Parts: sequence; structure tokens; C-alpha cells
Amino acid sequence: MEVLKWLEEGHDNARDIVDLPWKVTKKAEGIYLAEYPKIPFVLNIVITDEFVHLIVPLGLETFALELPERLKVYHTLLLLNDRLNLIKFCITGINEEITLRVDLDRKTLGKGEFNDALTSLLIGLNQVIAALGLEEEFARAVFERVAMMVLERLEKGAKKEEILNFLVVKVGMDPKDAEEFLEKIIETKSPKEDIGYF
Repeated sequence: MEVLKWLEEGHDNARDIVDLPWKVTKKAEGIYLAEYPKIPFVLNIVITDEFVHLIVPLGLETFALELPERLKVYHTLLLLNDRLNLIKFCITGINEEITLRVDLDRKTLGKGEFNDALTSLLIGLNQVIAALGLEEEFARAVFERVAMMVLERLEKGAKKEEILNFLVVKVGMDPKDAEEFLEKIIETKSPKEDIGYF
């Protein structure tokens, strides 16, 4: 699949989003997750016979919202759908989770269009977060995602230097901040290891 090849063959100094070295994981037949630490979302890729669907879950469920608040969210999403090209803002699943989505026709799909789709998802994510006033929640979610990446590396036995390199090169942290971040994660992880969560 060319799409997966484009994502996996990148390098950290790339100018285009598609040329970054994404980590791609197969979840089921035709369903993949792709992530790159500097990109603030996990990309769901669904490949069918005719289309490549790029989906970014926002992690915000609207089903339990009070009706006035839910209508305000839906109104905001419809306005964003009208304002931005290529991307759609959707409500998905039984809990009506907000997702960002781009559907690409496989017959005509090229690397340039795929890069445009990734760029529009990034722009759309920033737009919807600002429009719904979710900046703090989103920053917390990104922080937690990076922390989980670090924990995963620690569990696999990565050395401190390797993790610091990951935080500086891949995530883009300042070396001093990366050192403090890693120390906090190690401190948080150690005492609670016995009870199975962090």
C-alpha cells in the first residue's frame, strides 16, 4: 500500500507532514494507526477497495451533553465544515464522538494530495479545538500521550539517553525540559508500579 509506504519511509527533518517517519501499526485488515510524536493526533487509516479514509478522533463525546450545549457543538462543527476545504467534521459511534475525516479516492490519490489531507487534518484540529475552547484539555491529552510513549520505552528497557534523544529529536523538547519530564515520569512510575497503574 503506497499510503503506508509514504508514511513509514520519512525522516525527522522533512518539510512535509507525509515525509515524517510515522509509526504505523496494523489493527485489523485494512485498518491502521499512524503516529508521529510532533503531530498532536493519532491518525486512523481505513483502506477500502475504493477509498482511503483518514480519521482523527477528538476524544470528545457529545451524547451525554445537555441539549443546548450539544446544539452549540453541532452548530460549530457545521460552520467549520463550511469554512474549511477537504476535511469533514463528523459525529461518530453510539457516543457521538467528534471526529475529523478526509476521504480520498484511491484511483487518483497521489502523494501531494495525501500530504494536503494530512495538513488539512492538522489545521482542522487546531480550528475545532479553538472553536470549542478545548485548548487546556487538548494540551493535557498531548502531554499524556507523550508520557505513555516514554513509559512504553521504559518498559521495553530503553536507556535514559535513548529516551532523552526521542524527547528532543522526535517530540521537539528543549534538552533541559526533556530531562525534567523524564525524571518526573520515572518518579511517578516507581512508587506505583506495585499496584498496576501510573
